[in-house]
Formats: sequence, structure tokens, C-alpha cells
Amino acid sequence: MDTREDRPIVVGVDGSPESARALAFAVRQAERDGCSLWLINAIHEVVPVGPMLPVLRGDPLVDVGHQLLAEARDLVEDLSDGRVATRLQVALGPAVELLAAAGGQARLVVLGHRSAPFVERMFTGSTTFGVVARAVCPVVSVPEGWAQDDDRGRVVAAVDGSRCSPEVLAHAFAVAAQRSARVEVLHCWRLDPFYSYLVDEWAVQEEWGAQAHGIVDALVADAARAHPDVPFENHLEYAGVADTLVRRSADADLLVMGRHGHGALGARMMAAVLGSVTRAVLQHARCPVEVVPPRPPMEASRAHAEEGRATEPADDGQLLVPATAPVAGAPAAASVGGPSSGGSPS
Repeated sequence: MDTREDRPIVVGVDGSPESARALAFAVRQAERDGCSLWLINAIHEVVPVGPMLPVLRGDPLVDVGHQLLAEARDLVEDLSDGRVATRLQVALGPAVELLAAAGGQARLVVLGHRSAPFVERMFTGSTTFGVVARAVCPVVSVPEGWAQDDDRGRVVAAVDGSRCSPEVLAHAFAVAAQRSARVEVLHCWRLDPFYSYLVDEWAVQEEWGAQAHGIVDALVADAARAHPDVPFENHLEYAGVADTLVRRSADADLLVMGRHGHGALGARMMAAVLGSVTRAVLQHARCPVEVVPPRPPMEASRAHAEEGRATEPADDGQLLVPATAPVAGAPAAASVGGPSSGGSPS
């Protein structure tokens, strides 16, 4: 039985401006879903306060956590006029593990994300990256600059033709229906520059465009059937994946993308490539990013078998996947074949 209606939205709270943005996003989503918020303050058992000073431990940290959660609860009440219920929890332990574990009982985890300098990102971990990699429910990262009243009526869905694409599209259409928004489906790819010297890149681009249009159009048509009133457009771009997704995130309400699981060798290789794209998009996107996890193996296998009986995919049923994904500096290429549209008129 589907118990999604009984599941709350988890929000990581640490008193920072980032967590305040996450709270604002989560409140609006909780109002749409008619659910409660589960506010978690995760603290390490020992926290150094300075190189020449003793560490903080025990009760003082717990007291601070309770105070931060009380302030967060007051903010939720103000933002929702008391319509959204809250559950508060102070937990000792690594934030990534605690929030990811809470995601097993939640419909969504919402985190605020800060764009750290490059050197800082090299030497410190990221709670957002860690939770996205581990959570079994979707995770939303809310970036700096996001405003809660800045609705644009546009949801971007990033698809690559892999087995998680149907879940990404289904989720994007459901979100768009909730928000009375349109869906912009985006698939992009670019040949590794090393190989462009060995083959006719224009011919490769043309072949990719012809193959990709057929697969993407079929995937989108299937997802759109559940939400016939949601307008959508399909876009294919011969360009760097991360750079293109970041560019397309401007003026969007939400960017929905998938997270690949770790199964056979091919899946691990795919995850390694897309992992770098996911990190780049989470770090630089201009709108909230929602990462949809893969379905559990048994459920995914059953769904894949059913899909296989209904239609025979070309080759292995997947689109070409980029060998490289530069974050910046890659020139944006024109769309291949132009956008295709469907659903209600935009």
C-alpha cells in the first residue's frame, strides 16, 4: 500500500541562511502535498571551537540544537500561518547519515546549498552531495538567490535515456501539474573532443539527433499520458551536459534529474560519469534541483520487464551518454532538430 500521504518532508536545520531557504521551500511544498515537516538538527558529539580552545561536547550542543529547532518551528508557523505541522528532532551524529536515514521514512528531503569556493570544495565534504548520493527518496537542493515568491511556471526535466528517465519524467510531470507549470524536457550530449579529431563530428551529431529524438519523444509521450493538461516541450542540444543544465536552470522553478544506482559494471561506469554532472549542477544551478533516486532493484526489474514486453528499444534502449561534462567555458550549441512540443499549448 502506498503510504506516501503519511510521510513528511525532512528539512536539515542548522540556523544558517541556507537552512532558512530550505525551510521556505519545504513549507510551500508541504502546503501543496498536505503533509507535515520533520525538522532535524544533526550535531557531532564533539565540536572544536578554535585552535587554542577546548571542544564543546554533550549538553551544550543539544541545548543549541533545541534552540535552533524552536526558531525554525516559529519560522514555519509564520510562513504557513500555522497550517503546516512540524516534528522536531535533535540527533547526535554525522548529518549526512542522519538525514539520509530519515529519508527512508519521508517523501522528500530538502537542504539549503551554499556555493563554496573551489578550494574549500576540494578539502571539505558537502552534506548536500552526501545526502543526494545516499537517500532513497528525492532530495531537493535550494541554492543561493532562490526566492520563494518567484514562480516562473517552468519545470526542467533532464533525461539521458537510461532506465531512471521514466521516473524523472513522471516526477517532473507530477510536480508541474501541482504547480500549474509546463515541463521543458532536456537531453544533451557532446562528443569527447579527443574523438572529434578521429570521426566526422557533424555526421555523429546528425545520427545522435535522429536517434535521440525518437527515444526522448517516446519517453515523454508515455509520461505525459498521466497528466494530459500539462504542456511540455522536448529539447535536444549538442552541448556539454552540466554547462547546459546550469544555463537552462535560469528562470526555472525546479530542475529534476536522476541519480543512477550502482549495479553491474555498466551501471557503475554510468554513475561515475553522471556523478560529476550531478555535483556540478548542484553546485552551480540557479534554481532548486531535485534529484530522483533509482527505484529499488526488484521494482525496477519488474517495471523494466513490463516495458520490454510492450516495446522493443533500439539497441540497448539508452541514449548516448557524454564522455565529458565541462562546467564552464563550453560554447552552447544550437538545438538539434529544434524543440518538439506536446500537451496543452504553452
